[in-house]
Amino acid sequence: MAWTRSTGLILWIVGNLALNAGCSGKPDPAPVEPPQRAETAAPAKPPAPPPKRIFARKFVAKVRTGLDRRSRSLGYMRAGAVVTATTAEPVSRERCRGGWYMLEGGGYVCNVADVIAFDGEKLPEVRGAQPNPETALPYQFGYAKRDRVPVFRRLPTIEELRAAEDPAVLAAVMRGPPEDSDGGVVEGDSTGDSGSGDSEASAADTASETSEEEGAPTLSSLQGHEASPVLRVLMKGFYVSLDREFDVPPRKVWRTLHNEFIPSEALALVTGSEFEGAVLDETTTLPLGFVLSSDTCAYVPNEKGALKCAEKPGYHFRFHVASREGEGKKAYVVDDAGRRFAERDVTVLELRKRPKKVAEDESWIDVDLERQSLVAYEGDRPVYATLISSGRVRRGDPKKEHATPAGVYRLLSKHVSHVMDGDNAIDGPYSIEDVPYVMYFQGAFALHTAFWHNRFGRPKSHGCVNLAPKDAKWLFGWTDPKLPASWHGVYPDAKKAGTWVFVRGEAPVL
Repeated sequence: MAWTRSTGLILWIVGNLALNAGCSGKPDPAPVEPPQRAETAAPAKPPAPPPKRIFARKFVAKVRTGLDRRSRSLGYMRAGAVVTATTAEPVSRERCRGGWYMLEGGGYVCNVADVIAFDGEKLPEVRGAQPNPETALPYQFGYAKRDRVPVFRRLPTIEELRAAEDPAVLAAVMRGPPEDSDGGVVEGDSTGDSGSGDSEASAADTASETSEEEGAPTLSSLQGHEASPVLRVLMKGFYVSLDREFDVPPRKVWRTLHNEFIPSEALALVTGSEFEGAVLDETTTLPLGFVLSSDTCAYVPNEKGALKCAEKPGYHFRFHVASREGEGKKAYVVDDAGRRFAERDVTVLELRKRPKKVAEDESWIDVDLERQSLVAYEGDRPVYATLISSGRVRRGDPKKEHATPAGVYRLLSKHVSHVMDGDNAIDGPYSIEDVPYVMYFQGAFALHTAFWHNRFGRPKSHGCVNLAPKDAKWLFGWTDPKLPASWHGVYPDAKKAGTWVFVRGEAPVL
């Protein structure tokens, strides 16, 4: 195109219009950003399933230190116990087809072999009575009121119950001792400790006096034939732990915690002594006195200064010892109210120095055989005091010597309950199912509940240290190692040793 004056004019007008539009005071439209592509959100992870619950299916379900059934046992649960695992899936399946689960309380259990892992609230199997934490005794107990009480393998029929009442029928189903048997001790409940060693079931208290007669029964001779519905028979004074009653019209039958069945009318229920010691604090301190007879007098001076019997405060009455006066047969201990008690009629528990073996932050138990007493300490501070019954001592007859061994020990194991039974040359056979709150300290010697007598403050046992039900329960919870929730037994390990037990002195000779 040829350049002309009109062409230049047109280009000048277009340029000025464009310049004026850019400075008109109105902002140019904001540049439009290209649309951004929305990012795809990562899918939310589903919530982790809750940890498995663990149901103990074996009578003794051991808890191991490692993922191997040959590894050391930390303790055990009893059939029916329920605990929680740390995970929803097994931590390993090596050497355990159902998988190993780690428990919240520590240790490992093998699923299917020893326990059942499950979800939800419904239990996988029916379970027997579990220990009651609200009562002094963990279970209900009964004792045989007569000799030859039949114990059935299964729930008997009314015909079987009636037949077993015939002595001739019962004798026919009994196995009797094997020809090579010497009537030895029957073991306990296979938890790793001997269940024998303490016969204070007191065949001496309630059992028949047949032990020295020819043909006296033994635990072996009281067993029934394998084919018989009668598993064994109980002698008078044998104790059993009870689950619940069944109707066998018109009769009733108790099932025991060991899944045996006993006619209800042959058993008497027992609750144990109500005696208990004292928690020591700012208001209750050592020295403490305990009255040992319901005939013991509390004396006060009369107008002329002579002592007169003001009252008889009762068996096991406890008081704080404020002072002592007199000596010999006229020695008295004085309480805070000024009452005098003849020293021979009471036992006095006093403060004891911490042994050198015990560190300042360690707990320990002082068992005084001479005073038949026990004091629990935390370092140098006493925290609990009570009376005990140690082994009976009768000099001159080895068969009647049941002294509790003096010495320095640590607790070896703790059990919510443990079977104790055996044959004794003097007292005859004895059997106590599920002795509560057992704390072994040396061999078969233990601190434990004795619910079959109330003679605390005097020797009574066949070697163990007997405690009243409330005292044994308190001590069991206080001592180390602590029992994890829902476990039945626990053993010390490298992380937590057993509480020290110091047994000293000599028990009074009976």
